[in-house]
Parts: sequence; C-alpha cells; structure tokens
Amino acid sequence: MEKAWQKRGRGRGTQRSQKGISQKPLSRGRGTASSVPGGLRGHDQLSAELRFRDTSEQHEKNAKKILQSFEDCYQSSSEEEDIDDTNILSQLTKSYKGSHPTQANITNGDYNHDETHLGITTQYLTECCQSGAITCLVCISTVKRQNETWSCEKCFAIFHLKCIKQWVLQGVAQATLLSDEYFPNKDLPWYCPKCRNEYPKSKCPDGYYCFCGAEKNPSPDPWLLPHSCGNTCNKLLKNPPCGHHCLLLCHPGPCPPCPQTVQLRCHCGKQKPASRRCGSGKWSCGKICGKLLSCNKHKCESVCHSDECTPCTQTSIQDCTCGAEKQTRPCSEPHWNCGKVCDKLLSCGFHKCEKSCHAPGQCYECPRSGVRACPCGKTNFHNLKCTEKVTLCEHTCGKSLGCFSNHKCSRRCHFGPCGSCPLMAVKTCRCGKRERELPCQKVYICETKCQKMRSCGRHHCKRKCCTGNCPPCEQICGHTLQCKKHKCQMLCHQGPCYPCPLTSKVSCTCGETYIMVVCGKEKTTKPPRCRKKCKSPSDCHHAKRIPHSCHFGDCPKCTQVCNQTLPCGHLCPSQCHDNVVVRNETRAPAPWELPQLTYIIKKLPCPPCKVPVSVVCRGKHDTSDFPCSEAREYSCGRKCGRQLTCSNHLCELECHPVGEDEALASSCAPCERPCSKPRPEGCAHDCISVCHPDMCPPCRKRIRMKCHCGMVSLKHLCCEWAGRSQEECDRMASCGNHCPKLLSPCEHLCPLQCHPGQCPPSTECSKKITVRCPCKRRKKESVCSYIHLENFKLQCDDECMKVKAAKRAEKEEAEQRKRDEEARKQLEEVEKFERKMNRRSRLRKRSQSADEKDAENGWKRFLSSRLCQILHYIFVASVVLASIAYAYYLSNI
Repeated sequence: MEKAWQKRGRGRGTQRSQKGISQKPLSRGRGTASSVPGGLRGHDQLSAELRFRDTSEQHEKNAKKILQSFEDCYQSSSEEEDIDDTNILSQLTKSYKGSHPTQANITNGDYNHDETHLGITTQYLTECCQSGAITCLVCISTVKRQNETWSCEKCFAIFHLKCIKQWVLQGVAQATLLSDEYFPNKDLPWYCPKCRNEYPKSKCPDGYYCFCGAEKNPSPDPWLLPHSCGNTCNKLLKNPPCGHHCLLLCHPGPCPPCPQTVQLRCHCGKQKPASRRCGSGKWSCGKICGKLLSCNKHKCESVCHSDECTPCTQTSIQDCTCGAEKQTRPCSEPHWNCGKVCDKLLSCGFHKCEKSCHAPGQCYECPRSGVRACPCGKTNFHNLKCTEKVTLCEHTCGKSLGCFSNHKCSRRCHFGPCGSCPLMAVKTCRCGKRERELPCQKVYICETKCQKMRSCGRHHCKRKCCTGNCPPCEQICGHTLQCKKHKCQMLCHQGPCYPCPLTSKVSCTCGETYIMVVCGKEKTTKPPRCRKKCKSPSDCHHAKRIPHSCHFGDCPKCTQVCNQTLPCGHLCPSQCHDNVVVRNETRAPAPWELPQLTYIIKKLPCPPCKVPVSVVCRGKHDTSDFPCSEAREYSCGRKCGRQLTCSNHLCELECHPVGEDEALASSCAPCERPCSKPRPEGCAHDCISVCHPDMCPPCRKRIRMKCHCGMVSLKHLCCEWAGRSQEECDRMASCGNHCPKLLSPCEHLCPLQCHPGQCPPSTECSKKITVRCPCKRRKKESVCSYIHLENFKLQCDDECMKVKAAKRAEKEEAEQRKRDEEARKQLEEVEKFERKMNRRSRLRKRSQSADEKDAENGWKRFLSSRLCQILHYIFVASVVLASIAYAYYLSNI
C-alpha cells in the first residue's frame, strides 16, 4: 500500500504543503539542480526528504481509515484455521448414538455417528466445521466463526445477521410503497432469500442466537461447533412427530430422525413388536404379507411392506355390468362394460332405453313424461302424452340476449337459440376515455395505451384501454445474479433479486467427502478434508499407487520399483520413472534476454541393465562377465589358430566369430597368402591363385622372348614352354626370317635363317663385292671369301701415283689463294677501322699523339681479345674442312 501511495503521490506542478513547509514550484528545466535527484543539495535535499516522508505517512493513515470503515463488511482472502472437527462431531453425536468414540473410528474418519440415521444433518455438520463452506446468500461472502448469524427455519440456510436485517428492511419498505394505495395498513410479510419461506414482519431477526435458540450471542469456542451453545438441542422432533426431543447438541440443519428405541410391529402385523428406532417407523419382517386383496378372492404375495398392497395380478371369468357377456379379465378390474345398448322399453311403453351396458333396473324414465312447457317457458302442458309434440304459444320470447344493455328477445315463442342483439348502443370503453355507437353485443376497446408503470417500476403498462388496475409485469427480470453465472428468472420486480437458488458441490479429489455451497462460491471455497484413501488411478505402468490419504493436487511421485521387462529379459530394478520432472531451458530469442526455464513432466527410458552376464569371446577361447546392457561379442585378442581351408596354414586373424563346428575354419577368412608350392621345371612364375590344397593350375602367363637373331619378339604360354626339349625350344625361339647379323670381318649378312649360336665364319661368305686400290681408281669384282686371303690385294700403279701428285699440287694452290684473300680482307678492315678512329679524334679535337696512342692500344686490345682468338680458330677450321673436301672430291673422280 505504501508503495502504491508513493507512486501516486508525486505532483507535476507543485508540492503539497506538509507540516509548515511552504509550497514551492518544482522546476522542470534541464539546467536546474532540482530537475534530477542528484541535483538537490543542502537544505533543498533535506526538505524534499521531509516532504516525501510526511506524504507517505499521510497516505498510510488515510489507507488505514478506509480499511477501518469497511472492517465489518471486509472479507479476507485468507482462510480460517481448520478446527478439530473429528472430536467436535464425535462429542456432538455421542448422545444420539449412545456410545463413546473409539480411537479406531476416529482414525478411520468415522464421526462417531450413524450417517444413515442422521441423514441430511451430516451434510450441515460437515459444512459448519469446514472453513469457508458456509456462504451468506445476500452478500455472497463467507460466514466466519466470529460473525453474528441467522438461520432459516425451513431451509436452514445461514446468513449474516446484518445482511438479513438489511434484506428484510429493503423488501418490506419496497412492498409498502407499492401496496399503500390499494392495501393500506397491511402487515406485509418478508421472505427467506433462499427458500422464499414467508415470515411475518414481527419475526424480523433482532439478535444473534445459537442454532437451537436457547442462548443469545453465543461466544465462539474452538472445542464447540461454530455458532453453537454446546447444550442439547431439545427441539420437538417432527420427522415423524413422535413427541420426543432431539438428543444432539446444538446443531445446524434439521434434526435427525428420532433415535429413541420403542416397540414397533412390522408392516403386516404378524410378528411380535420389536425394539426399533422411533424415527425409522415400522419394519419389515421379511415374510409374505397375506392380506386379502381388493378382489376379495386372493391374498397379497409380496414381502411385508409399508405401502398399499399391489393390485391382484391373477385373472378370472367375470360378467359385464349388464350380465350379457362373460370374459377372462384381471382380478383387479372386476367391473367392465360390454358397450351394448340396453334397448329396453321405458315405463311409457313407447320409447326404449338408449343407455349402454348398465346394471338391471337402472333405466331412466321417459324424458317426455310429466309436465312440459313451451320453448319460452310461459305456457305449461299437463297430461300431454310422450308421443305428442309441444306447441308454440302466442307470447313474446322475452329471453335475455346477453348483450351490453341486457335487451330481451322480441320474437314470438320459438324453438332454437334467440340469436344476437340487433340493436345499436352508445358505449364507453373500459378506460372511460372514449365513447362510440356500436352493435349492442360488441365490447368497445379503444386504442389508447396505458402509460402507467407496472409493479416492477421499470416498464410501462402499454395495454390498450386499461382499466387502471395494471397487470403485473410479465417480462423476465434477466439481471445477472450475485453468482455472476446465472440470470434472474423471476418476473420483472423492484428491489434486489433473490439469490441464485442453485448450489454447487465442492468435493475432495476422490469425491467421497463434499460440501454444498451456493452458486458462484465453488472456486473460492476450500475443499473439505478427506480421511479416506486416495482413489486416483495410477498414472504410471503400475496397477496401483502406494496407499496414501486423499489429497489435493498431484499425487506424490511413485517410489515403487519399476520392474518392467527390459529388452534383455531382466526386470528394471530402478525407481519408477514414468513421470519425472525434467528441466527444459529454451534459448533466449535475443542476446539481451534471459533464457526461459521451464519444467516438463516426461517419461524417461529405463536405465541400462547392470545384471552381470557371462559372454564367450568370438573365437570361443575365453569367457568374461559384462553388465547386461554392455554384453556383446568381444575379441579376446588371441590369434584364431584354426586350420584354414587351404590345409596349408593356420588362421592368424584376431579372435573372430566361428561357426557351429569349432574345429573347422569355415567362418575364418579365406587364406590370402600366395601359393608356395614348387612350379614345374622351366616355369619361373609364381602361382597366381591364393593358397589352395589341390594342384596348381597350368601357368597361363605368356613369356616374352627375343628370337635367336633378336629382331622379333615372341610370346609363348609358360605351360607350353616349360618342360620342352632343347631342340623344341630352339625351334620355338626361331622367328623364321633371315639372320640379320653381320659376318666378321666382311660384315655381310648371315646367309642362314634365325638360328641359335654364332653365325658361320666369313670364309664361307659367298657374297660378290667390288675391290678397289688405295687411291680408288682401280676396281675388281670377287667373292667375299677370297678377298680376305693375304695374296688377294689390288695395288696402285704408276698412273695412280701421277693423279695423286696432280691433286696434291692443285690443293696446295687453292689453299694459298684462300690465305691471300683472307689477309687482304683483314687489311681492309684495319684500314677502315683506322679511318673511323681518325675521324672521331678530329671531332673531339684530340691531339694527334693521343689518337695514335689510343689507336695503337685499341689494336693491341683487339688482337689480345677473346673475339680475335675465336675468329682465328674459325678460320683455321674452315681451311682444314676445305682441304678435306677437296681431297675427297679428287678421290671420287
């Protein structure tokens, strides 16, 4: 409250004067020190704190005054503390039952009274002990233990004393205002807000009494029932009116049936009187009733009962009323009518009885016998036979036409109705405001609508030509009642609407213990305490919960062993985990916001099974224990050691699964080693198959080899080459072409086909060749084998010597000419270079001596340079090549 007042206590323009502090305008500028709290200094800061403190204290005082003024009607939202209703109700009903309470009954929730005999009184007692269960229908507030109350004599509803007084005064005052005009000085009654029970005005509540009315202003006692004096009720019992008095202590609600023990007979009266409770009345002995039924033939076959005997269910042959027919009918319906017309002559001797089936001698007299009158009734005829008709007289009819002016029929005596009045009359309407000439038989109703208010005080009469006595309002009130759920269904009325007549049941979770509250209070009323076992069905896989008392909200967490069958076949030994509160953190939508933390209930899976089980390794070498959830095939790390299908090696893989026969290696990986069996003679290849138990297949690899002459590459299957004789191998290694090898020293081709070994010697060469002399001038053809003989040589003659000398001289002369030409070219280049150097010296105005010295030095440098040496080598090489070419030319001429 103080914070709320502080928020609203700051003004925008000036501060209020408190305790002598003068009003000063609050500056709102940016440059002043008072615009922010940090700007207050010295006296200004002290005065602001004082003003704030004084204002807060004043607001707090005002709030306390407001709460004090509404203290009587203010209802706290907090509930009252529960009282020890078990002991209170046990003491209250002890006299009724006549026995002392036992601890077993108190523990089991028995209130030490027979609920069957107490009847509806049990409900009133429970609601009175329950905190917040009783609601005043006038103000729709809880009736607390310290409030002054009043209860209705018929419905036993409890109200606040102030509320019921206000209800009576308002209801009687409004009824007096509405009725003084027509019913002056009438003692107007008032009605109960719940059951509408009528009370005279003199019975207006004038004080606070206990339930039995013996004590005024009973003081609240925590060991007694609220609003009770604690004495015996002692009211005269009315259900049934046996003359005994109520033995319960002062209590709300109706008195229970009389618990006195009296001697009562059974319903049929055959048994001797037995001791029974007076309130229970007569009793049933359980034997056949045997009373004579209404048919006077059969007896009642029902068990001794309290009400009238049931009609007879048997059948019998019965005569109709006139005795003309017989029929089988139920015994309970002895009288029946056959429906035939009597048709007997009446006493006149001319007419017949027209009545249907009736008892003999009950025919009526002839309707035309005796004295008869004319239709208008003015002339009587005596001694007129029933066969003769009545004649019309000469008088006027004179019967009243029943019109507005009560005119008489002016026709002569006649048969049949007189008809409507044919005259006209001036008529006044019912309200007396209009007159009009109309046919006399019509009623005049004007169109003027009544503008008076009806008894409800909200709607106009609006009835045409109203006489002034307006009918009550026929519209439904429709105002929302105090329960805020239903609307008033009464006719439109003045004053407050009656409270909602409906009630709601507020029960515990199991529904066995409940209290009835007025409509609209079921949400704010605390449910009653229940001492019975909780009946909520199990929300986990267990068939039943652990026994616990009835409660509100969720049942406690199941602590039973899970015992669900795991996939492995074992039972889960953990605590039940079907409904576990799990923390759920949602990521924040923005970096500056905090993550949203929620808790959800979900079913968790069973934890992994920890039962130890024995597992054999994959190769069935060893056995180890593992937790059931971790049990799986494992390798012991050893080598398999089983003989492979190749029957040559053992499995060297790490321990792996084996088949049914442990001795065989059918489940082992096939042997992937190369075959190590010896190969046939002459085969240098390894077996292409992996290790196998049978003979190796023939080698299908092709052998690449050169033929004997080495010119052709041959390919042969290894299986066709290996194991052959030397002659066959030589034949297969021959390409069949001529041998390309040269004989030595003649260097002619071998005359044989491709063959192994050395070629034949040159002495066997039969090739024809041309032999020349050393100078190549003379030539001669001969067989190659003769040329290599020592005596077979062709020598030069004199002519050959002359040709050689001429060629030599010519060659020398050519070389001399070439040398001279090269010297001349070199000299020209030197001169050209010198001219160039002299020209440059003149342009630069250099001295002659310096130019000559530079030229000399430049020539020396050129002669000693690398370029000059290269040119010299090129020149010498060209001369040598030219001389060689010339000599070759001469030799070919």
